[in-house]
Amino acid sequence: MKKVVIVGGGIGGLACACLLAKDGFSVTLIEKNKILGGRGRQLKLSNFFFDMGPSWYMMPEVFEDFFKKFGKKVSDFYTLKKLDIHYRVFFNDKKLIDIYSNLKKNLETFKKEEENGDIKLKDYLKEAEFIYKLSTKKLVFNDYKNPLSLLGKETILNIHKFDLIRSFHNLIKSKFKSRYLQKILEFTTVFLGGSPYNTPAFYKLISYADFILGTYYPIGGIYEVIKALEKIAKSYGALIKTDEEVKKVEIVNNKITHLKTSKSTYSADIVVVNADYPFFETKLLPKKYQTYDQNYWNKKTMSPAVFLIYFGIKDNLTNFHHHNLYFDLSWESHFKDVFGEKKLPENPNFYFHIPSKTDKNMAPPKCHSVMILAPIAPGIKLNDDQKQNFKEKLINKFAEIGKINDVKNKIMVEKIFTVDDFKKDYNAFKGAAFGLAHTFFQTAFFRPKNFSKKLKNLYYVGQYANPGVGMPPTLISSQIVENLILKNGKHTLSN
Repeated sequence: MKKVVIVGGGIGGLACACLLAKDGFSVTLIEKNKILGGRGRQLKLSNFFFDMGPSWYMMPEVFEDFFKKFGKKVSDFYTLKKLDIHYRVFFNDKKLIDIYSNLKKNLETFKKEEENGDIKLKDYLKEAEFIYKLSTKKLVFNDYKNPLSLLGKETILNIHKFDLIRSFHNLIKSKFKSRYLQKILEFTTVFLGGSPYNTPAFYKLISYADFILGTYYPIGGIYEVIKALEKIAKSYGALIKTDEEVKKVEIVNNKITHLKTSKSTYSADIVVVNADYPFFETKLLPKKYQTYDQNYWNKKTMSPAVFLIYFGIKDNLTNFHHHNLYFDLSWESHFKDVFGEKKLPENPNFYFHIPSKTDKNMAPPKCHSVMILAPIAPGIKLNDDQKQNFKEKLINKFAEIGKINDVKNKIMVEKIFTVDDFKKDYNAFKGAAFGLAHTFFQTAFFRPKNFSKKLKNLYYVGQYANPGVGMPPTLISSQIVENLILKNGKHTLSN
């Protein structure tokens, strides 16, 4: 039985542990933190619970398809609730717009905001649906090992529809004149690790996931997904080690043979890395074995870092829903500060998540758990005063739009988590929250591969590799790695 060592217990590492243990490998997963989940960990402050990272549960079919591989359903592990209101958007001019799970309501909203807005949205979503379905059928499971792998008839005939050269902003601007509607359609690029100005129009496929497939919430939080993956992996015999960091690797004949941790040494026939890609390549591998060296990463466009505030508040928060967004209509300056000036934004746009709006167990009675997320420049250095001032700016704006009086005295617990914490807990390069941005030259063929070109038995899973950022893409990334390992080892899937 071949030994697989997985470095990192985020969603990608755990998903690989499930798949490869089921395939008959002897799997050991090593996680540096005390809690599994990576960015998908759960935080508890007193009796308040928070998803520390991912909070949007989209593309539900990807989760169902994954669990089906083990003869299971999502409902075997957690209860999934579809949100009636996907999110509420607040603008700096006091305007408020809700986006619903009901497409008819959204069409009415777009018609109200812009002449023929409903017709324009229908047409746009048809385009997005085509790209989404073609991508999930032909592109996202591709390992890009063979440059000719995409040259199928259907792909070639529709290559012009991919809209890879134009920016997402220019696409949306060409279709919608309302600045409100533009912002609503463009904000998803942040969760792809980019901005509307550096993300290709190809990623309009996310709008199909948003407006048509819907937004869900697993009761208990995103950590329920982590617990489900852990349960499956262990059921197939995977050994999981936490609070143990890989410190060194031994290489013989262009293969990693042993991994030394803070506690032990593990032999390996195959190594899968779910840890930070740049960190493992540049800090643990000798230079001659690095597919992507420090110079490569320094030239890449990283995703934003994020300024996160988790806090528990004694208030009904009647003006808010589960997912909420605040946008300044002149948000260009925010993106310039993040990707250009590399400084804290003067007028930050931000997202805030209130899971206790849907799940009362996430906070004590008459209280709510809140996570505020504001994109900031990767690599930025912040002292304690800067952190406190920025925190107050965000919470004061939160209180203003929510019409909350005396907000400081209503906050019962709080925690800031930002660039230096991402570096410490995740070894994140420049403290970036989402790895590489999805720019044109960091998409598909141009993205770091799911396999090492220098070491025969080394593979990578997660947000840096294909297909990219997000929970569903990471589950798909684990299947790409599984297929590569099975093909390279000429193994057969077990029943």
